[in-house]
Amino acid sequence: MKPPGSATAPLKPPGAAGPPTIALPKATVQLQAPTKPLGTAFSSPSQMATLKVEGDDDEENEAGSEGLLKILSGVGFAAALAVLAFQLMTANSWISADDNAKKGDWTLLLE
Repeated sequence: MKPPGSATAPLKPPGAAGPPTIALPKATVQLQAPTKPLGTAFSSPSQMATLKVEGDDDEENEAGSEGLLKILSGVGFAAALAVLAFQLMTANSWISADDNAKKGDWTLLLE
């Protein structure tokens, strides 16, 4: 290793005489050509998916599904409130226990 600040050797242009180089090994495995060219394999029309689009029925379906979504969101909100109430009642019985040293201290939930 050279000390810091010492001069470096200049690069030699390709083909300049220098120390002999070692030839890299050549690949000897012959690759087989693919059986089908890529990008030309299209499925036949009988296997293609079909998509039906009808513009008239979409407006009726949106109006019916909107009401269902409101009902389901209300049911989900009510269920979430019920779970929260159950958890707070359970925590209250744990915090208000007679053998608790910090009886009535709700900061126990944060520990």
